[in-house]
Amino acid sequence: TSTHLRRLRWPSPSTPPSPIRLRHLSLTRSMKRPLPVDEGSGAPSHSDAAGAPAADAATDRKPLVVVIAGPTGVGKSSVAMSLCKSPIASQLLRSGGVSPQSESSFESIAGNIVSADSVQAYRGVQVGANKPTQDEREACPHHLIDVVGADDLAYNAADWMRDAIFAIDKLYGESIVQGDAKKDGQDDNDDDDDSLAEEEILKSRQNRKDDIRKGIVQARSQQNIPPDAPILPVVVGGTMMYLQWLVHGRPDAMRPSDEALERAANDIKKFQRMDGGNYDSAGNSDSDSKAEEGDAPSPGWDAAVEHASSLGKPFKDRVDKLCGKDWYRLRRILEVSYTVGAEKATEEQLEAVYSGERFGALGTRGYDVRCFFLCPDDRLKHAEVIDRRCEDMLLRGLLNETASLSVAGELSDAGQPARAIGYRQTLDYLRRSDAKSQDGDALNAFIDEFTTATRRYAKKQMGWFRKDGDFMFIPVSISTPSQARVEEVTNHILHMCQLTRDEFEEELYSDPPKSKQDGSSNKQPKKTKEVVDTSTLSLSARTKLLNEKQGKDMKFYKGGTRYQIIEGSFEYEQVLAEADASTSIIQDAEAVLETSKV
Repeated sequence: TSTHLRRLRWPSPSTPPSPIRLRHLSLTRSMKRPLPVDEGSGAPSHSDAAGAPAADAATDRKPLVVVIAGPTGVGKSSVAMSLCKSPIASQLLRSGGVSPQSESSFESIAGNIVSADSVQAYRGVQVGANKPTQDEREACPHHLIDVVGADDLAYNAADWMRDAIFAIDKLYGESIVQGDAKKDGQDDNDDDDDSLAEEEILKSRQNRKDDIRKGIVQARSQQNIPPDAPILPVVVGGTMMYLQWLVHGRPDAMRPSDEALERAANDIKKFQRMDGGNYDSAGNSDSDSKAEEGDAPSPGWDAAVEHASSLGKPFKDRVDKLCGKDWYRLRRILEVSYTVGAEKATEEQLEAVYSGERFGALGTRGYDVRCFFLCPDDRLKHAEVIDRRCEDMLLRGLLNETASLSVAGELSDAGQPARAIGYRQTLDYLRRSDAKSQDGDALNAFIDEFTTATRRYAKKQMGWFRKDGDFMFIPVSISTPSQARVEEVTNHILHMCQLTRDEFEEELYSDPPKSKQDGSSNKQPKKTKEVVDTSTLSLSARTKLLNEKQGKDMKFYKGGTRYQIIEGSFEYEQVLAEADASTSIIQDAEAVLETSKV
């Protein structure tokens, strides 16, 4: 890979390093130790030679874990599968200081994908979850897909984090895991719920561990990988909270009281009514689709933000970090504030609510975690990609799948899949009260809602990760043919992973943009144009700035364009017929259910 991809600078002494960086440096100092040596041979012991980091200074590195995030439709999975191919995965393993028993053993080494998708974790869903096909899963094993039953409503970020760490540990093997590693991947007493966990919950956790372990054994057999050889873990997905917990650790979350839960829910509903429209459990409103990217005036949201911010500095600080109209997390802030009685609490009591600490991050287990965000270089063109993808899901049977799962009781309204974009809009459409046959207007309105919600979620993903300094932004050329685009991004990530950790951090934690405004006075008019000097910025920093700038142009994007499901086309008639059939399936079933209740 050409060296022009690197633009390395020493950070300014006045710029404090990231907590992740400080934790990495601390662990690096504590983990420099020689390998065990077999008595009489002078060589590293067999168990450590199978996958231990090399001892010399040139390869004094920790096992690598690649984390790939990005907005929906940017091509995360294709890049992840490319990184998992044997030649590239072998180079990445060596970059992490992992040495094979022999050079020939690396010929069969490959990577595996660890899914970070909150919908793909559930069994049953397929099209709406955009799960990999069977051929793709055979070409590259995926883990943490189909690990949760449709009736498991309690699966959350803490559960996924536990499962992901367990899978990563097992992919590398016993001899690799270091740092704060516990038996079987993670201590079962690592969050507030564990001490109160019921037997059924613990049994469910153990069943998932067994399934993950079996999946890895099967993957080794499928790829002809020896039992003691390491496999490169590539974590890929777009579920923001999952990746935040894995990379940064579990937050110091407080368990809210029942009274606080009820009060917060009622207050949120009151504020949402001020905006008009109908909100679902995730805080998404049908009125948001009337303005692209959710930029419509929102007096209810503004009032809710003002109220939460008034409860004390700790809560205002958290409100300021919210990305977009995140009603779910705003409600969580209110729950905590009402639990501690923020209105009457002293300043000292409020300061004690949040310590700001996070626990159990992947990096504390002896891994070199390198995080990348695949960022579209043209947001308008990416919006078109999203619209095409939504149409493709409809052509692949989303309507029929949703109706069939719902009737079979495998798409509970209280479950995560039913609340996910795609399934949520489809359920609302199939259950509409004024349903009639061959209703093209209703179908078009549904497709518009589906595509708008997906674009809005992509915007939220980009905004969320722009605020996370530990993710390196990699530009993705949307106009470039798919294969060339994947190769370009793969090579860039490979190059960045082959840098030493210090070199990587020089690129990642670059200086903030130096901006200057016209005129010499510090007090400038609000509308004064800001000039940003990007000449000294890293590619990641420049990509972030461009992405944020392009967001302002998204208000000019006009949705409603059809690329495949065009009125009068065969595809349109096919989807309309499936819509009628699926509507009948779900409404007939629900009518029978209502009759039985009477």
